This record gives sequence, structure tokens and C-alpha cells, in this order.
Amino acid sequence: MIIWIASYPKSGNTWVRAFLSAYLNSADGKFNFDLLDKINEFPDHNILNKLMDNEDFYNLSEVSKHWIKVQELINLNKKLTFLKTHSSLCNINGNKFTNSDNTLALIHVVRDPRNVTLSMANHFGITQEESYKIISDEKYIIYPKKENQLIPSTLISSWNNHYLSWKNSGSIKKILIKYEDLIKNTKDTFKKIINFLNKHSSIKYNEEKFINSINATDFDNLKRNEDKYGFNMGQKNKFFYLGKENDWKKLLDSKIRDKINNQFKSEMNELGYI
Repeated sequence: MIIWIASYPKSGNTWVRAFLSAYLNSADGKFNFDLLDKINEFPDHNILNKLMDNEDFYNLSEVSKHWIKVQELINLNKKLTFLKTHSSLCNINGNKFTNSDNTLALIHVVRDPRNVTLSMANHFGITQEESYKIISDEKYIIYPKKENQLIPSTLISSWNNHYLSWKNSGSIKKILIKYEDLIKNTKDTFKKIINFLNKHSSIKYNEEKFINSINATDFDNLKRNEDKYGFNMGQKNKFFYLGKENDWKKLLDSKIRDKINNQFKSEMNELGYI
């Protein structure tokens, strides 16, 4: 069965994925970027290639027809499978992104949209205003990039729609993780994730491996690894950029800040961001 690591882009998904990759897929909790391949991104282009013409990867309606089928094929192995996604939990023409038949649980990672705006601006090499327009766009879709691999179209939507879609995921067992808690209380927050997984799967807590995984995947280590080995996720600039120094209070234009506060007031209040 599938356990999702779902988040809006630039919200900490890769950090959680790196920690879990080290904890679950290494002997001692040590990390390297190759381990990230143990947790694939969904939609999975490799399986989709078998179900549809990859030229149609640009057509979200066509891609959506195969979401559940791909998950059913993944679940044929009868194993626990972690999948990363930036997709909203959407329904396109009656095609659901996932369902309780294929999903065991959900790790939902959320970040203050003011810092998402800054991080996304760096990631894509765009202005803060352009970044704000992205997180405000209810129809925001990531399209394939024909470089090393084909990536199927993915509906991200706006920051608040994305958050609400996963929050309102019905009967799916879920845990909400705030990026800010990962920064401030790293050990306690990751332990919260492991305890959640232990409750709903056979994953056990191992103190030594847990500490090693945290240390191996802290921001400075990930940044050093990127500097040494590279890490290409389609970004214009460094992927691991400022970390906790990415502070909207210091770096975000006040006009953009006010737009975000006004547009996402309800959800930001709910999450304790304002």
C-alpha cells in the first residue's frame, strides 16, 4: 500500500523524503542522494509509459485517467511503498488522484506561503511577484520537461487549495507536518513521523538509526552534498539555498507579503502563521 509524502513545491518534501530514505533504506541511517530513488515521485513516468503515449504527458486529462491504474500496479507487490507528490488531491473529469483502496496513509508537509514564495523565486530564478502569481494560481500545472526524463503533467493549484485538498482527504490516515517545526524541533518532529508510521505499519523505531538519519540529512549536510555532487531538480539556482535563513520578515517585499496575508488569511490563521 502507498504512503504519500505530499506537499506544495518548496515546502520541505525533499527533506522528509531524504530522512525517510536514510532511515528506511540504509543499514545505518547514513544518507546519499542515490537513496532518494527509493522514494519515487508520482505520477510515475516509467509505469505511465506502458499505459499511454508519452506525448500525451502534456495532457492532464489523459494523465488523470491512469492515476488509479498506476497505483493499482504499484500495489501489486503487496509492499509498503512511499511516494512523493506535489499534486493537489484533485478530481479531474471524475478521475480521483488517489483513493483509500490504494492509500495506507499520508504525510502532509506544509510551509508558510510567504517563505514558499521566496524559495520558489530562487528555485525558478524568477521575481517575487512572479512567484506570488504561481502560488495564487488555482490552475497552476507543472508540465513535463524533456530532459533526463519525461514528467507527467501535475495539477498543483494554489497554495491554499493544495493545503485544503490534502487536509480534507476523508478517511485517509494522515499526519500534518509544518516545515517550521522541522526547523525548530527537528528531532521531535521526525520522531512524530516515525511514531505515526509505527502506528499504521510495521516500521519500528531504532534510536541509533534515527539519530544518524537526522544528522545525515540536516540542511548543512544536504547543502554540502549538493555542492560536492550536484543535485538537479530542474532548478535555476542551488536547490538547498537558505534553509532557516529563508526568512520572509527580512527578505519578502512588503507588498507581496500583504497580498499573501490577505489572500490566504483563513488558512494561515488556521495553521498559526498569522
